[in-house]
Amino acid sequence: MAYEGLLNNKNAEHWTEEEAVKLFDDAIAKSKEEDYDFIGEIARDLGTYRDVFDYLTTKFKDLKPLHKTILQNLEANCFSHAKKGKIKEATAIVNLKSNYKWTDRNDHTSGDKELKGFTIEWGENKIDV
Repeated sequence: MAYEGLLNNKNAEHWTEEEAVKLFDDAIAKSKEEDYDFIGEIARDLGTYRDVFDYLTTKFKDLKPLHKTILQNLEANCFSHAKKGKIKEATAIVNLKSNYKWTDRNDHTSGDKELKGFTIEWGENKIDV
């Protein structure tokens, strides 16, 4: 018998690993269709929300490679669509930077650590740091 406190509880956990795998398999199939650039679009079309993928990869660790596959397919779609002019380059740039960790800068700095123990020289000038 079900615990009485959970009866009619709309917030109770309902995901099984089998259901989660099916969702991820469906999302992978959609991500291969090349109609999608963003996981939120797939989530919408599957009748769920985009954060469910992050949640389920936390709950079921074996889903991480499937999640990675979805994201890699979407990233490739977005880049390809921008290259072919199917989406505006600015939209692609925002999507790639926001959702796929793209950047147009490499951090060649100290990484917020204090710089010490070297000399900068240019011409006859020297600065000891």
